[in-house]
Amino acid sequence: MSKINFEEYFEIYLFNYPEKTECKTMLGDFLSFLKFHKVALPYKFSFVSSQASLIPEMSLNQNLLIDFSPNSLTESKEVQFQDFLKLPENGPLEKLYKTIELPHMLPEQSDAQMKKVCSLIKALLCEGQFIFLEEPELDLDTETLSLFVDALKNHVQTHQVNVFIYSQNLPMWMAHSQKMVERMKDFTFLVSPVTTNYLWDEERERFYAPSEKVPSMDNLKFILPEQKNRKNKAA
Repeated sequence: MSKINFEEYFEIYLFNYPEKTECKTMLGDFLSFLKFHKVALPYKFSFVSSQASLIPEMSLNQNLLIDFSPNSLTESKEVQFQDFLKLPENGPLEKLYKTIELPHMLPEQSDAQMKKVCSLIKALLCEGQFIFLEEPELDLDTETLSLFVDALKNHVQTHQVNVFIYSQNLPMWMAHSQKMVERMKDFTFLVSPVTTNYLWDEERERFYAPSEKVPSMDNLKFILPEQKNRKNKAA
């Protein structure tokens, strides 16, 4: 199998775990996938879990600014961040940021969507080679999710990074992904292009797969009564 050159193509990969529906995190498998493809260490990546993880003592904006790299030491980070959002290439990111209605509130004072948006923007601000997102659609309404997808795809193109997504909602992300990653039983990884009929092919394979059930040995049995020897009566 040829190794993937992550410095040549910048795409969105969708992890597929058809037999794992109760897994808490796929971060370990993501790191194993990078090692499997001989990604040189050390490598930088940003990670967003299904539940937004923020520093509780800092406001949402302060959490964001941790991963923002300013260009000047004379202006405040926040002023430079607002100027950064107004750049033409950051239009989709600015629209996503504006969905955070109370950016100066603490995480505990914010709702689940504002915290999740903050975590996702942090991932896009962090300078790294890879982004791994675990169920990014969780806690987002339809409109906000659409804004995030636009910002994510724009980020892939402008910053040339590879994004890896684990989600239990495969159909939702397949329209935006280029490759499917599946963990095999021998601990290798199969990478295949995402096609419009991928889910149908997968369902067809399951339907026509040979049954793994062991035939029952408790079938109904008929036991004939043993013939008893009869003594011959004297005539």
